[in-house]
Amino acid sequence: MMDYQVLFNGVLLLGLIVIDIILGSVGSFFQKKFDKVKFFQGIAKAFTVSLCACGVIYIASLTPDIIVINIAGQNTNLLTATQLLIFGGYGKYAVDVIVKLTGFINGKYKTEEIKSVDLNLK
Repeated sequence: MMDYQVLFNGVLLLGLIVIDIILGSVGSFFQKKFDKVKFFQGIAKAFTVSLCACGVIYIASLTPDIIVINIAGQNTNLLTATQLLIFGGYGKYAVDVIVKLTGFINGKYKTEEIKSVDLNLK
């Protein structure tokens, strides 16, 4: 049976990647370093990665326990490994978007000036 929540999370990952690319492009535009080719390559990459991830999720949901993957000594099936990959990417791009948004809010358009954001989610 298809796990639509995981598929939905893959689509959310696509959204975060696109937002990250747009924020980076706006920052480049303000610095007068905007590269249209790089922008469209980034958008194409985002769609390709998300489409492939959704395809793997679909295939993994059809054969949930046929393929076993060992990740750091822990055996898992293909669907769970794909879920972990999507959530890892989701976390990475979420932090990137927060860092860039923080830069815009603070009036710093150069995203390299802001190395990290202390989210302190305790």
